[in-house]
Amino acid sequence: MRIVQVAPFFYPHAGGVESHVRSLARELAREGHEVTVVTSRFRPGLPPDETFEGYRILRSRSLGVVLNTPIDVGAGRSVRSVPADVLHLHYPPPITSYVVTRALRKSPTPVCLTYHCDLSLRGAAGRLLADLYQSVFLPGTLNRANAIVVHTKSYGITSAMLRDRALTVIPSVVDLSRFRPGLDASSIRADLRLEGKRVLAFTGRLVPHKGVDVILEALRLLPENVVLLVIGSGPSLPSLVGQARRLRVGDRVRFCPHVTDEELPRYLSLAEVFVFPSQNRLEGFGLAVAEAMACGLPVVTADMPGVREVIEPGREGLLTEPLLASDVAQKIRTLLDDPERARAMGAAGRRRAEERYGAPTVAGQLVSLYEALRAAG
Repeated sequence: MRIVQVAPFFYPHAGGVESHVRSLARELAREGHEVTVVTSRFRPGLPPDETFEGYRILRSRSLGVVLNTPIDVGAGRSVRSVPADVLHLHYPPPITSYVVTRALRKSPTPVCLTYHCDLSLRGAAGRLLADLYQSVFLPGTLNRANAIVVHTKSYGITSAMLRDRALTVIPSVVDLSRFRPGLDASSIRADLRLEGKRVLAFTGRLVPHKGVDVILEALRLLPENVVLLVIGSGPSLPSLVGQARRLRVGDRVRFCPHVTDEELPRYLSLAEVFVFPSQNRLEGFGLAVAEAMACGLPVVTADMPGVREVIEPGREGLLTEPLLASDVAQKIRTLLDDPERARAMGAAGRRRAEERYGAPTVAGQLVSLYEALRAAG
């Protein structure tokens, strides 16, 4: 099958959507499908056309990036240039999917759209822009899609933009060969001075909605030998470093902003508990949670639509009130104080990842959907 995945950003840009599309494209290509990823040329030095991991990356002309959104004016032309049996859009950021669906108004090619999360921009002007886009432009994009995929049922049914629409639930993808228990990270442990420490881990882009500030507050309520790894970079890094210093937990936090995708699983293997108190609807699934589960870690994750569905509470981890540091600390302490329960949760998390989130499983569900769309078309 000729499959075109359309992602506003793609490798080497880092993020949950990018990781999802990359794992999916790699698996579909491995299974013998002809896969093209159409994305923005968000950085001038990137090649416009290349073969990577068995699939093609076609980077279209962009006028730049505004509010973390590529102004991907060339995406429609790029999509029209590639023969496709099915086209799979990934939203948000918003502009790319709108440009592509406009270009495909008269095309018979079936369109699948994965709705990763609601659009949310900070500040009064940001909220106004998001509301304008969602009320004026997004409905046409959703109407053009022959199928709308969400990663969790709870997120889909609580999204105002998806109300009364038919939804297909297919989870995000974890590379189980990379994210796995038992990796040797002894050299990293020594470099980070973690001997004798109880280690917590967070990984993700450092932006306000991820809730790292709440983990830092919670750290003050935990024993002195508990250390937090903050794995990731982003605009909030300077303020988080300053907050850790003000809270007098700076010596108990290891900021790791330069960890590569290849190194990430070894860093996760240093931890006893993974913590993810994301705070708003920009988190439609929480791929980082599923990756931590694949590494055999028990998780403390936000009791929010989407994220809470990645685990079965009490089995693979615990849910926490994301804005309440005392509750985050209490849930972490529950697992640190009961190592046997924590190990059982970690093992259950690995099993759940294998059963639900592996690339062959998710790709198989999507291929079945693609085939149904083609048959109906």
